[in-house]
Amino acid sequence: MDTWKEEQLNLMFSRQSPESLFDAIVAMTGHMGFDHCAYGVRVPLPFAQPQILMFNNYSRTWQARYQDKGYLAIDPTVRHGLVSLDAYSWPDHAPSDEHEEFWAEAHAHGLRDGISLPVLTVNGIRGMFTVTRSTADSDPHSAAKLDWLSHVVHQSMSHAVVRESFDAHKGLLTNRELEVLKWTADGKTSAEISEAVGITERTVNFHINSAIAKLGVPNRTAAAVRAVVLGLIT
Repeated sequence: MDTWKEEQLNLMFSRQSPESLFDAIVAMTGHMGFDHCAYGVRVPLPFAQPQILMFNNYSRTWQARYQDKGYLAIDPTVRHGLVSLDAYSWPDHAPSDEHEEFWAEAHAHGLRDGISLPVLTVNGIRGMFTVTRSTADSDPHSAAKLDWLSHVVHQSMSHAVVRESFDAHKGLLTNRELEVLKWTADGKTSAEISEAVGITERTVNFHINSAIAKLGVPNRTAAAVRAVVLGLIT
């Protein structure tokens, strides 16, 4: 295995914070000749309105402009990444009237040539890795490298982001609460759980209600789903 891939695999299996990981990713893409990089991940909670977390090393002026103008809602690369797993190469997509202002401002801030690579992990977490530069790509091997790198970035960053959420909830539920939620996730009723675990139905309901309160959800189904997503039960 070449050194370049070995460095990235080390990144994938490291246990750093998302911020530290992204600093390492910025260094990697810089060595590849890119001026900027960005990573976005759609966190699975809350389900109705999933949160998108963004990491990038764009200029502060562009970050401020992007936020002030609400460009996240119209950014064509973000829209593309939410519905497709195909790479989005910026020069290959002519700006429409709807996005003309967005691209004009992006170009003015040095984001002229770039590619966005959507990635989806087996657990359903969707993310996108983007690299940009002010000049056109001259490396014929960069496409293959970037495809590999996008998966490494998503694997390491999404794991770190989810791990932070897991760590925040670690120890929140008792072993008995986790046990009854596992049975609940399998669709068992309180009576069935009572028989399987060897405790009274009243005690089962006590533990389920306690878990519901701790997780801040309205019912037992939501509690079981949230516990699964947070990695508290598998």
